[in-house]
Amino acid sequence: MSRAAKASRPRDPRLDDEPGPLVRAAAALARLLLPLPASPPTQVESVLILRTDDRVGNALLTVPLVRAVQRLLPSARVQLLLAAGRAHVAEGLPLLHVVRFEKTDAFRHPLRFAKFLLSLRRSADVAIDAAHWHAFSLTSALLTRWVARRWAIGSARGPALYSECVPLPPSGSFEVDAKVLLSAPLAVARRPPATPPLETSLGRAPFAAGLSSYVALNPGARKVDHRWPAARFAALAAGLWSRRGLRSLVLWGPGEEQLARELVAASEGAALLSPGTSLDELASVLRGARLVVTNDTGPMHLAVACGAPVLGIFLDALGLRWAHPGARFVGLVAPDDGAALAAAEQLLDSAAVAADPPRSLQEVP
Repeated sequence: MSRAAKASRPRDPRLDDEPGPLVRAAAALARLLLPLPASPPTQVESVLILRTDDRVGNALLTVPLVRAVQRLLPSARVQLLLAAGRAHVAEGLPLLHVVRFEKTDAFRHPLRFAKFLLSLRRSADVAIDAAHWHAFSLTSALLTRWVARRWAIGSARGPALYSECVPLPPSGSFEVDAKVLLSAPLAVARRPPATPPLETSLGRAPFAAGLSSYVALNPGARKVDHRWPAARFAALAAGLWSRRGLRSLVLWGPGEEQLARELVAASEGAALLSPGTSLDELASVLRGARLVVTNDTGPMHLAVACGAPVLGIFLDALGLRWAHPGARFVGLVAPDDGAALAAAEQLLDSAAVAADPPRSLQEVP
């Protein structure tokens, strides 16, 4: 496509602002110094998928892309590069090798970082940049081009540092489906596979939480404007206790304990405060829950990866892109008490939940 044609094409309003001149200059220099073949490889023996940001949910959302590529290229070695602090969410999964990326080493341990980069140079026939499709990441794009020996794939936004720019997902697509679209250039004449489920190796050991049958409530979120009011969570806990005899276990992360305590106090005995948990222990709690009710935040994706039935609460309809397909997930936008309780009971009663009963946690003596 000519530059004039690109300039005349309307910009997708879902995209973040265009990168500035310095970023574009760096991209132009990278294209010059890191050339790639003009044609795609006829045979692919190795693929590296890159997700460099330090978010639990983003790491989990990339695993289905790995599985999709493995299905398309069953004889290829497929690896996943994740931020070192989040690599453990995928490490230990069968047939999946995780490469740890420590971005801060560039400043703290420059020699170690240089050795790491040298070990990655042209290490894969195909490299796939799995960063956000709506926002260009120079770090992820440069690393993708650095890694690629034959072909680099990424979303069609920002400076063109890829051999193949995948069109943006259709409006209304789930984020997990949008990630799997990045495998499309590898499908050749075949259609890309259906979106595989989220997976994690976390939470296999039981965690004593004081209840053997419970609903897990997660009222916190990194972004305050993603938090459904604690009073609404408390009302839901009271409704489930009254109608189902199910108590709720209130989860909390760093800086959220007071919010969790307020919810417990407002529930009038329907909810209990969870002990503090590591990420692995949190996954154990989520695996054992009859139902997880959570804001749009990392633990929502972790709950899905753990196989729990999930009621996701969103405060903006645009946030529904982070919801998940399937019968075990229901997403609601700013629901009232009645709608939330009805959806929770629907999930508890659904055939999908009954066909795959949750595993109970170890009960405290």
